[in-house]
Amino acid sequence: MPDLIQRSMRSSILMMLLVVLHPASLAAQSNATDGALDGFVRDSDAGSIATAKVIAVNLGTGQVREAATDRSGYYRFPLLQVGDYEVLVSAPGFADYRQSGIRLNVGQQTRVDVTLGVGGTTETVTVTADASMVLSSQAVAGEVLPELAIRTLPITSRNVYNFHLIGPGVKGRPSTGFGTTQFVVGAADRMQWYMDGIDNTSRNGSRQIRLVITTPENVEQMQLMTGAYSAEFGRAAGGVVNVITRSGSNQVRGSAMAMIRPSGWIATPPLASTRPKQTWHMVQGNAGGPIVRDRVFWFANYEFNPYENVNPVTITLAAVAALGLPASELDDTNGEIFHTPSVKVNFRLNNANSGFIRYNRFTNRQPGGGSGLNTLSRGTIYKDRMNGIGGQIATVIRPTLLNEVRVGFNVRNTWNTRPCTGSDDGAQINISGVANFGCNPASASTSHEASLEFIDNVTATSGAHTFKAGLNYQTTVNEPTSGLGRVFTFSGLAASGPRGAVSSLDQYLLTRQGAIDPATGRPFTYTQLAQDLGNPRVSLSFQFLNVFVQDEWRVGPELTLSAGLRYELMFFPTLDPDAPYERSRTINTDGNNLAPRVGVTWTPGSEKTVVRGGYGIYYDSPGLNLATNAAQRSTRLLSYQVQGTDPRAPVFPNLLAAADPSFSIVPSIVAFDEDFQIMYAHNAGLQVSRELTRDLSLSVGYSYWGHRNGPYTHDVNLPAPVGQLEDGRPIYSGAAGRPDTRFRAINLVESGARSNYHALDLSVRRRFRGGLQFSLNYGYSRSRGTGDLTGGTLMDPGDIERDWGPNNLDQPHTVSAQWSFEPEIESSGLRWLNGLRFSGTTFYGSGFPFSPGAGADLNNDLVLNDRLPGTGRNSARLPDFFQTDLRVSRRFGLGGGRALEVMIESENAFNRTNATGVITQQRAADFGRVTATRPGRYVQLGARFAF
Repeated sequence: MPDLIQRSMRSSILMMLLVVLHPASLAAQSNATDGALDGFVRDSDAGSIATAKVIAVNLGTGQVREAATDRSGYYRFPLLQVGDYEVLVSAPGFADYRQSGIRLNVGQQTRVDVTLGVGGTTETVTVTADASMVLSSQAVAGEVLPELAIRTLPITSRNVYNFHLIGPGVKGRPSTGFGTTQFVVGAADRMQWYMDGIDNTSRNGSRQIRLVITTPENVEQMQLMTGAYSAEFGRAAGGVVNVITRSGSNQVRGSAMAMIRPSGWIATPPLASTRPKQTWHMVQGNAGGPIVRDRVFWFANYEFNPYENVNPVTITLAAVAALGLPASELDDTNGEIFHTPSVKVNFRLNNANSGFIRYNRFTNRQPGGGSGLNTLSRGTIYKDRMNGIGGQIATVIRPTLLNEVRVGFNVRNTWNTRPCTGSDDGAQINISGVANFGCNPASASTSHEASLEFIDNVTATSGAHTFKAGLNYQTTVNEPTSGLGRVFTFSGLAASGPRGAVSSLDQYLLTRQGAIDPATGRPFTYTQLAQDLGNPRVSLSFQFLNVFVQDEWRVGPELTLSAGLRYELMFFPTLDPDAPYERSRTINTDGNNLAPRVGVTWTPGSEKTVVRGGYGIYYDSPGLNLATNAAQRSTRLLSYQVQGTDPRAPVFPNLLAAADPSFSIVPSIVAFDEDFQIMYAHNAGLQVSRELTRDLSLSVGYSYWGHRNGPYTHDVNLPAPVGQLEDGRPIYSGAAGRPDTRFRAINLVESGARSNYHALDLSVRRRFRGGLQFSLNYGYSRSRGTGDLTGGTLMDPGDIERDWGPNNLDQPHTVSAQWSFEPEIESSGLRWLNGLRFSGTTFYGSGFPFSPGAGADLNNDLVLNDRLPGTGRNSARLPDFFQTDLRVSRRFGLGGGRALEVMIESENAFNRTNATGVITQQRAADFGRVTATRPGRYVQLGARFAF
């Protein structure tokens, strides 16, 4: 084993020993699956009451936990299942105390201070009170979306992750379907995704996205952390998304829901002249209850979403007739079919052991039809299968010592297959400007990503300290299989000798007939054959080891300090031991990834004002596609280009039978710098929150993110410069004169990109009372960097600083809002409004920046990403983004705990044109013209029956 890996292993063992032997330097608690409850118990003269008995009762499951106050009167329950609680407090010589109306949210610590009055043992003081509008016990920045908001806000896309965009400090764009919501934290979309505290992150692409999908009706709470979060969380130089799925309780409850989107109510797409045919509907149902009362509970959910649309085939009738295309090839039906079942069992084996087991599945089938110049055979049948299994056992070793063990396994398989039955040696045919057809079974591709994770966390309470330490191990297999390209291209022929010009269609027809070309005296042939040969499959296994220690110290009623340390280690596999280029064989193991975290929470004078701040280092996980690309494009898979006029070219429709070096394209490869390091980010934040009234709060915060060691790619196999542009950029000689003649480009992945982000965020929240609740967030930010932080290619291969400019996701101004309103009108003429619920979300953001392109390879490095001299990276912007979604619903009580709710909701209710693409060529007459947009307005109707 190389010395570096041995040193890394020794470092890992040392860190694990520190977890076990010295858990005294730990960070602010932010639990992954549970909430926390703490407070002080005092007498009427503000004196501390020691050894008071405090009981927390989960009203849904009947679970009971006990704690005792210390000398300062302080008590704490560090790990309680989210839900509604009642707290009972008793002490000799004092009246018993009972408080209800306590809601615990995931990752949040609720403070309940108790004042006991003198009284007899038979006296009880009962209080029903709301929690404070500001959290006074934690430094983490973020938001928890409760179940009420998840059930009542409009969500036409059925993508529950869109709700996270209404939290403070997060920017991005909602998804219009089950695609991945675009989150932007610190001007980067580097996110860690959890489900029930178990890693649910897909890392096989440049973006970190969720691995297994779930739906809104399966979600109890949603947690978003945007900074200053504890050492328990990591592996993303950005935010954390955590979804807590629903659990059963002692009551049997459930619901059934159906929705339909009338095709005639769909707005014409912004750039279209006609409204496309489209159908969509959804049916959903769930139920839950006890298996053994107070001990074992179940919850199951299922959702079905079929969607169909039409993308017209635009091949002319004359071309269809000339080519003899059957009617079946003109099928233009596209769409998606989603199935999302899930089941969860919560259990309490005894007073010391409780936990859950959860299974989620998501399937998608997209029947690929033709569109544009592509026939059905050129479409794709896409299948996606996601499966997630997770479980936890929480053990109360003693009241002050708890242990959590979580295990998760997530796997995703995708298949892109051809909707055709061609022969094994079939190929695709492109007739330029006319039609693209033909079946190539070898073009099918697959992907496989599977992760197995083990987590063990220990929490110990000692006086005013709450210590937590843990170990996390994960192995991830990434196994993509690329399709083998086989494409004949017919581009037409220019006039030559006795023959006039030949159109691309006639070139194909004459080639198929075996006609002789008068200009050459040989049969007509194709323009080019592009063919891949080799092994398209790659299978790589990555290992992740993470350990942390942290401490939360309640210095006093007004001050909480936290500190922690996290260590992360990622083991890369051998990429290709036979790769001809050495740096394409392995990736350096970066073994010094220590991440300190500190936080402070201060309540000066009263709990109505909270000041919280924190600092931490957060390490990222690079996209696994960088490694798989390096492994695949070394010796496994090679591309060949054959000109049809070459005497050795196969006669149409024959293909190359075997590799022919004379036709091979000198490959471009991916390699890694020998000192490649994992990207990390500095994050610092300061926030002041103030409870303005009983139900209204205001928060103002500043945050900084500084990303370092970001991956970027540049060609290190360039020839000597032959000149320079007016801005000093070297000009190269293209493919000629490459130092290493075995390759064209050697795309070296290095660590060195950086970015800085500064933001001010303002948040106003009103909890539900008097029929109204809302939150409003405004953010001003500025971010600049030298790349996309995901391995993108430099414009100037020799100078990364030329790419300094706004980050790809820079948004100076953002606004997000959500609200719901239930009228309570006494006027007889308007009483019909009572019982209605109006709710909505609004998202606004400055347009994302883009780089004006030169439209030509100015420096002749064979990479078409050049900008004109004097034009900076990301110096132009898309139009601003604005979207409002609305819902109106009415609930009818049916008695016996049953109810029927009917609703109408709309996405992009004002039919705003939101651009996603524009003409980027700077010298074009229509530079900036919008070429692609998000959908227009959707409207759908639905009903939900609950029992």
